[in-house]
Amino acid sequence: MTCIDDKVYRFIKLLLYTAELNNVEVTATKLQKIFFLLEKEKGIRLGLNFKPWFFGAYSPKLQDYIDKLIELGEVDVEEKEVRDPISGEIIAYKRNYVLKSEFKPEEEEKEIEMFFREWVRKSRTEILNYVYKKYPEYAKYSMIRDKVLSRLQE
Repeated sequence: MTCIDDKVYRFIKLLLYTAELNNVEVTATKLQKIFFLLEKEKGIRLGLNFKPWFFGAYSPKLQDYIDKLIELGEVDVEEKEVRDPISGEIIAYKRNYVLKSEFKPEEEEKEIEMFFREWVRKSRTEILNYVYKKYPEYAKYSMIRDKVLSRLQE
């Protein structure tokens, strides 16, 4: 494991620890966007290689880190059914990550913890709106709209 790997694992746990303290959920989308903002706005390079995706910036590498923490039993996933309001059928599952291992923040992590606290308290919608507006190039829907639909109007 590299120093960057250790840092990413530690930051994931710090985010989940901060969420628990603030009694808020961390969905997969929320986690992805907060780490995206950590790299973009705090300038912390974690090598997560975010790419445009349907719900904005996404890092398969970050998902691999989360999956590894789940596999190790340090993070748990709580899934809630999302039902179609008309048919009542299950159409998706909302994944919420929960820290299961012992964790204590280090003094030098206070600035990151404050950053996480600021963002984790926001709703998923607030975070998505912020990211879509400030970083539209990371939203695949925006790319489709701008490249395909604009040609149809020509």
